[in-house]
This record gives sequence, C-alpha cells and structure tokens, in this order.
Amino acid sequence: MPVSRIEKIDASGAVAQQVELSTDGTYHCLHFGNNVETVHFTTLDDVANFLRANPKAGVRMNPGWSKISKSIYIDGVPR
Repeated sequence: MPVSRIEKIDASGAVAQQVELSTDGTYHCLHFGNNVETVHFTTLDDVANFLRANPKAGVRMNPGWSKISKSIYIDGVPR
C-alpha cells in the first residue's frame, strides 16, 4: 500500500508539520549533518524508504519548509 502521509507529531499528539511537494514537484530530503544539499524524490514511498534507511536524516516539511529529523511518523507509525 502506498504511503499517503509523512508528518511530524508534537508532544501533545497533534500534527505539527507535514511533507509537501516543493515548487519543482519533488520532495526534499537531507542526510544527517547536511542542511543544504537535498536529495529529491517524486513519491512519498521513496521519501519513506530514505527516512527508514537513514534514521538521522531529515525531510523538508511545511509550514516553514524546515528540515525535520525527529518525531517523524509515516502513515501514523513512528519511523
């Protein structure tokens, strides 16, 4: 089943941020320790695979288009 959402869940259990497509039509992931060189993906499945394979990596989320690397939930399940 394809991934439908990737979100940051705050301490109260509410969705604080969510992964969204950038203006170029891709999702932007970042390796641990890097805030500039993004790895681009076209599907949430690819983003989820990247995040699972790289536990300290992050992904850009809105609002704010910030790099999030903690409290990430993939379809409601902690990464």
